[in-house]
Amino acid sequence: MTKNFIIKTIIVLVLFLLNFSIANAKCKFMMNIGDEYTESFENEYGTLYGDDDTQYAEVNFPASDFCPNDNFDDNFFIRYTFINDGLAAIQLFADNSIDNSATESMKLMKYAKRVYGDFDTGGNPQYYNNFNIWEKFQKYIVYNRNLIENIWNEEIYISNDKYYEELALYENMSELIEPLEEEN
Repeated sequence: MTKNFIIKTIIVLVLFLLNFSIANAKCKFMMNIGDEYTESFENEYGTLYGDDDTQYAEVNFPASDFCPNDNFDDNFFIRYTFINDGLAAIQLFADNSIDNSATESMKLMKYAKRVYGDFDTGGNPQYYNNFNIWEKFQKYIVYNRNLIENIWNEEIYISNDKYYEELALYENMSELIEPLEEEN
């Protein structure tokens, strides 16, 4: 083999690998599940908690801030949920509050399939009304797409067993604390 052939083969291989990694790019989330919200995050993204004494916080960002290569528009958001400064869950969701165009674009479903793995959506993916769960790297990922009345609810939810239990406990406690509405 000639030296030129080997060099050309290496160049083609490198270009192929670069192209493959760009095509499979995924969102670069703020942090990983379980990571602490440190001072450097506070300097970049702001304070998590308001004046109240709760240790639960949710912050939303446009998905395009963390997923620049996925063509998510203003109808897609990422919600980070924190408990005691630890990242408990990440939700990538479609905002269909005005119309269903975000879900109808199929962007979130295509992202879920490309990044987490293919799943059966039936004969026509436009009408998929179900969920799929992946367990990867000590966390689980849920793609959920369901129609409630005439509005699509679509999200990718990422967490792990530890934080799922803490979130459920927090939600149960907050339901007990909230005043009950009086019946008329």
